[in-house]
Amino acid sequence: MSPYILVLAVLLVAICTYIASVYLEGAREVKRLESSTKSPVFEQFGSALTGVGTIRAFGKPDVYIERMHQKLDDYSKTFWHLWAFNRWMGWRMTVVGGFFATIVAIMIILLPSIDAALAGFALSFALDYGTAVIWTIRQFTSLELDMNAAERIIEYSTLPTESQDGVEPPAAWPSEGRLEVSNLVVSYAPDLPPVLKGLSFNVARNERIGVVGRTGAGKSSLTLALFRFLEAAQGTIHIDGLDISRLKLKTLRSRLAIIPQDPVLFSGTIRTNLDAFDEHTDSELRDALERVHLVSPSALATPIDPSSSESETTAATSTNSNPFTSLSSPVTEGGLNLSQGQRQLLCLARAIVSRPKIMVLDEATSAVDMATDTLIQRSIREEFGDSTLIVIAHRLSTIADFDKILVLEDGKAVEFGTPKELFQSNGAFRGMIGESGERERLEAMIME
Repeated sequence: MSPYILVLAVLLVAICTYIASVYLEGAREVKRLESSTKSPVFEQFGSALTGVGTIRAFGKPDVYIERMHQKLDDYSKTFWHLWAFNRWMGWRMTVVGGFFATIVAIMIILLPSIDAALAGFALSFALDYGTAVIWTIRQFTSLELDMNAAERIIEYSTLPTESQDGVEPPAAWPSEGRLEVSNLVVSYAPDLPPVLKGLSFNVARNERIGVVGRTGAGKSSLTLALFRFLEAAQGTIHIDGLDISRLKLKTLRSRLAIIPQDPVLFSGTIRTNLDAFDEHTDSELRDALERVHLVSPSALATPIDPSSSESETTAATSTNSNPFTSLSSPVTEGGLNLSQGQRQLLCLARAIVSRPKIMVLDEATSAVDMATDTLIQRSIREEFGDSTLIVIAHRLSTIADFDKILVLEDGKAVEFGTPKELFQSNGAFRGMIGESGERERLEAMIME
């Protein structure tokens, strides 16, 4: 009888393997869809949790709830189909295993020479063997589907990255801060239309340049190109005579400084966000905080013993509500325990500490009030007198007394010159002043 059972056992394995191969062809793709639809659910939940205050303030909870329901529906569809595939395979394998046990039982009945002990053993073997084969194949198919996670990791690990090759500039570069942009063409992807279309302008040493333009004119794209977050499709950018496309990325970005519209902070303390590599003294860091008006001079008049960070933090939290009086005050991930304006000012203080030769401010004071903005602009003029400033402004009063104004429109420079020249030319810049609510003040600043 053993040879017959062996043939049936091999036949059972072959049939179950065939069913598993058919199952994997469809379930593998559904598993990929299920993984792709799961990530947006977590992303939507995390972003809504972070901005729940803003969502409620603007009365948009229903919009986000509806968006979450839509993402959950997409995920549920793929999850349902995946389990439908599982039931399809499970039912067929169970039927095959039942037929195997039934055929063995019929063979036992038809062979009278088999005693009761051997018959019981054979029937028990048939039942256990069928179950073992089915669950082995099911575990194998589950393992292959779970390898979808490894497949996604490998896919992300093989994404193209920025080239780290290039030449090393001189140690003192940039020493002057001269900027030359020539026929610059930049797009966000090779298959997308350019956002900067032949942009050209020159910035002399220690000049203050204001960049203005309507939404979509290419202001932020220009800053991304300066730091090579966007590579130039055509044209060049030279800083102190060196083409930045030939320099090492790490060196380029470490020699320039930017204060973005959305400030970037790291979890840690005020000290680690101001001086991540511990290159400056506490007095220098406190002085930078004072210059951006995060703390008043009186708040720093009686410094706490820096040797005890624990006592410093305790004193700061127990005696006042300003976290910046203590360099050891905690900063949560993304600086969420600080207001938007405080985060922008902290980034400005970080730039003051680093003292770059070229400083880019991308609407760096958009989240502060007019009085604080005036104080900050005064600090910028005093602290960065020996640096080249490129300021993307949301308030014309911020850049009305700058050395030159660059007016962008549709990725091109439509005007470039001193504020007085542009105002007298009756062009785009004068039109912006006419539409501003500070027209008289701006005209007085420019004509002075």
